[in-house]
Amino acid sequence: MGKTRKDTEENNIIEWESLVEDDSTQRKKDKKHTADKPAKPKATWKDWCIRIGIAFCILTGMYLTVVYSNIPFIAKWRTIYIETAMTTNSHQWLATLFFPQSVIDKVMANRKENLDKQMNANSHWEDELEDLGKKDFFDVYWELDSDTVQDYLKAHQNLIKDGYDNILIEDLDGELGLKTVNGDDILVIDTVNHLLIMAVEGEGFKGKLAIEKNPDQVELVKSKAIGSYGQEAGSFGEDLDALLVVNASGFKDVDGVGTGGQVKGSMIIDGVEYGVPSTDPTWRFCGMKKNNRMYVSSYPTGSVEDFKWGVEFLPALIVDGKSVVDGTFGMGIQPRTAVGQTKRGDILFLIVDGRQVGYSLGCTVEDCKNILMDYKAYQGMNMDGGSSAIMWYNGNYITKSSSVTGIGRYMPDALIVKKSSQLEEEETIIKATPDK
Repeated sequence: MGKTRKDTEENNIIEWESLVEDDSTQRKKDKKHTADKPAKPKATWKDWCIRIGIAFCILTGMYLTVVYSNIPFIAKWRTIYIETAMTTNSHQWLATLFFPQSVIDKVMANRKENLDKQMNANSHWEDELEDLGKKDFFDVYWELDSDTVQDYLKAHQNLIKDGYDNILIEDLDGELGLKTVNGDDILVIDTVNHLLIMAVEGEGFKGKLAIEKNPDQVELVKSKAIGSYGQEAGSFGEDLDALLVVNASGFKDVDGVGTGGQVKGSMIIDGVEYGVPSTDPTWRFCGMKKNNRMYVSSYPTGSVEDFKWGVEFLPALIVDGKSVVDGTFGMGIQPRTAVGQTKRGDILFLIVDGRQVGYSLGCTVEDCKNILMDYKAYQGMNMDGGSSAIMWYNGNYITKSSSVTGIGRYMPDALIVKKSSQLEEEETIIKATPDK
């Protein structure tokens, strides 16, 4: 006979009681097992003292290694860190807080030795500027002689329907994939204004390089309220209807809150001195004479009237085609501004962004020199950098300033590129034709 409902209920009761009994027995065993384990002793004050002492010894060892070690990697980055902090106006505490004065003094003494070598850096120009009036397009704009540019122009004949002297390509985001012969992204090709702009980058930094083929379009301009207040790059550009603006001179900047109105060093415009030449013999003068040659030298006492424009800063980077800086030159990693000129007369403007973790930390003066030399600079000069380093093009800031505002500082002067339409008729106009 099959099981009755009553039999089934009795079996379920037995099984449930069995489960409850087994679970209760297991809990008793677990409790007994736990009770058998010795209790973990609580840490005493002696234990904490030992732990703190060990941690202190480890941290002290690490600190002493960073501060005094001669291991090349550590020594290199210790030097760069100290140089970077000590060459700012408002962040020197980042070095003095962590490093003994003796270590800082040693680093800065090496910087002084490098600067002393600048006193003999004077350019002479042994050759005449090349005549670009009869050159073909890819000779004048040799930077563009790459497959990407040639293929793009062939595929977009409308760009050259009015001739090679009327090309305008603006690709500030680098989406077209156009490259220079050095592999840098081309952002602007404006042959009407003889201007190229490209993005440059290196280990830990990004920036922009502008090349103006016609030196007659380059001017140094002073602030409207020079002596009291400076102007931002965009203000210079809008007031003067300029095509390009970059910062130039340094300025008196007490506690990092200067108004940018008082220029530091020389400022020559059209043969007239508006600044006060530096008495520091390591400072270099960088100026454009009326023959369109840029000179890097000591201050040109007695020949100021020969210069279209000029400013003072340090250090010189390239003199008559030769490098005059190596390594950090005691100036660490910072946002940078540099200018240069090729033997053909092209004017180079370099801005490197910095102090922005995850984007661009900045570069050394040697990095600036290398970029300028990659684009055939024959003379080269480091200018005021830091939060002043900025490039404004055609109504827009195209570099990322580390200033609080993000658009640079108020500056006593600026280097600008005028539009070709602003030139006087007698000034040089570069013409370039395609190679037949």
